[in-house]
Amino acid sequence: MLDYESGPFGDAEKVALELAKRLTIAPRTVDDELMARLRAHWNDGEIVEIAAMAGMFNYLNRIAESFDIEPTKPGEGL
Repeated sequence: MLDYESGPFGDAEKVALELAKRLTIAPRTVDDELMARLRAHWNDGEIVEIAAMAGMFNYLNRIAESFDIEPTKPGEGL
């Protein structure tokens, strides 16, 4: 979701999406200012979960793109 800033999200969701975006594009830009904004809405465990989910999807997407794997449709596959 590249245009999360103008989407129908509350402040908590927007800062979580900003974390996911920064972790994806430029991880070293996760700074004290962003962490303070995250902590205004999320506890440390929740922030770790957000980061872990962003990392997991980044990993899965990179593998899928590397091997040109097409996503399955609901009900297909497993």
